[in-house]
This record gives sequence, structure tokens and C-alpha cells, in this order.
Amino acid sequence: MLLRAAHEQAIHALIVRVGYAIDHSELADLTGCLHPDVVFVRPDGQALQGPQAVCDAYAQRNSDRITRHLLSNVHLTWSSPDRVQAHATVLLWTGSLSDEKTAAGRPADPVQKLGEHRDVLAFEAGRWWLLRRQSEFVFFR
Repeated sequence: MLLRAAHEQAIHALIVRVGYAIDHSELADLTGCLHPDVVFVRPDGQALQGPQAVCDAYAQRNSDRITRHLLSNVHLTWSSPDRVQAHATVLLWTGSLSDEKTAAGRPADPVQKLGEHRDVLAFEAGRWWLLRRQSEFVFFR
């Protein structure tokens, strides 16, 4: 039971680490989270295959764009001792670095999105990796 709890904590930490790396353009850290056979399916259906394709897509973002992914409600389903499906709720806020930063922060873009990540994580070489991510938006405002 204790070992499973440690694995679950590592999985949750990996999901948060991926979001943080994306938000802060820490692409080397992002690469370290991704399985060599990773597939990212973006909300528009575009499939990115391999860590390099995923990182290249984030490297090509507008450098003025700020994102923050708030990840919650992570639900894990174990398919085997070394494979887990994770379903997480994502609140995505965006903004612009060029907007004036105040004590309250910068203004958010008018459209904010609530979505979901459906991940497959693999335990290999003594650690957890993100093997597949399918993202979709559920609501926007």
C-alpha cells in the first residue's frame, strides 16, 4: 500500500512538472518528463510524436504569450503495475508579457478555457514517464 502511494505521488508530481515546464518554457525539463515514444494529441487534433516534436511545438509559441495551467482532480486508473491512465482537469489562463505588470499581476486574456488531459504514464528504468497525452477543451469563457 505504501509503495503504491509513493507511485501515485510520483505520477501526480510528473503531471504537475509537465505543466510547469510548459508554462515556464523549461523545455529541457519537459524533455526529461517525456517517454521516447511520447505522443501528444493537442485539442485541435494535431498529434506530436516524440519529445523533440513536442518541445519544438512549444518553442515555436509566441514569446509574448504567458500560460498557466492549473491542474486538479487527477484520477488514476491502473491498467498494470507499470501503466497508469490519468485523467486531469485543466484550467488554462493566458496573457501577454507585453501587458503592464501591476501589483495584481497582468490582465488575463478575455477567453479562458477549462479542459482535460487524458494521459498514459509508463514506469520504465525506475521512474515514471509521460507516454501519451490527449487534451481537449470542455468549456470556455
